[in-house]
Amino acid sequence: MWRRVALLAGVLGLVAGLLFLAGTENRSANAIHPSLRENRPATTGPAAAPQPLVQEPPTGDSYCQICHADESLSSGFTNGQPLSLYVDARDVRDSAHELLTCVTCHDQLGTHPDENPPLFDIATYRTEATEMCERCHQAAADGYAGSAHWEPVFEEGEGATCLDCHSPDGSGHSVALTSDPVSILGPARVAGACGSCHEQAQETYDHTSHGKVARFGDASTTATCVSCHSDHNVQTVEDLALPAARARLSAACAACHDGADASFARAWPGHSEGAPPGSAADILERLGFFMAAAVVASGLGHVSLDLVRRRTDRDRGGV
Repeated sequence: MWRRVALLAGVLGLVAGLLFLAGTENRSANAIHPSLRENRPATTGPAAAPQPLVQEPPTGDSYCQICHADESLSSGFTNGQPLSLYVDARDVRDSAHELLTCVTCHDQLGTHPDENPPLFDIATYRTEATEMCERCHQAAADGYAGSAHWEPVFEEGEGATCLDCHSPDGSGHSVALTSDPVSILGPARVAGACGSCHEQAQETYDHTSHGKVARFGDASTTATCVSCHSDHNVQTVEDLALPAARARLSAACAACHDGADASFARAWPGHSEGAPPGSAADILERLGFFMAAAVVASGLGHVSLDLVRRRTDRDRGGV
């Protein structure tokens, strides 16, 4: 009898304990996630209408090309010079920036520019284009900031910008990899790129041994414009006359010419009419000129004396 009562009491206690635990778990869940009860839709009344999701306007290249694939799309500068706004998607695809989107560079435009953009000031346009490149290419920008090209661009709006050298059409959409042999800045074409502004320098360079190898041989084995003047930190002829530059030039010459020293580098005439005054090449050049002049003068004197002798002999024979 007592065993049955004890067994029944145990069963009732177990059931009561399970009910207690279930209630506690339910209260804990409601305490941790009260929003589950608050956000539960009401079971009475009409259902609320679904609300549309807020979407940002598209900013992919295809969105930009809706307008910029039009070859007639253009704007202009305040000086009257036109500015084409046409973008050939194939140029971008084949460029060094093929993985970038339009707004990577043109982030100031947001999702779309003004419907009627104002005319560009050409100096501001060139400055902002250069600053746009500097955001990613910091190492090149540091060198460019000390170059002969930097000051004219940022003070006068003239001079060479990144796009002038790296983009064949100057738009920035056709920027080529410098490692590409056919790049505008490749060894075989860099002289032409620089010569588009420095015509006289290119003409004199083409007549040097370096220029002939670049045009008719292996351009990667000879000195080009950037070998002496550097690439981003472009140095003027006056800069190259400084001691620090001479040491760098000597090292550049020694890469191909064994034993080249400062005198060797200083003797190279480069783009000038002749070698630097006082150099060994200048002395030899002057000596050669005087020797050639002496030979010519000696020949003329000899011929003149021979003609006089012949005339004298003829006159004597006539007597």
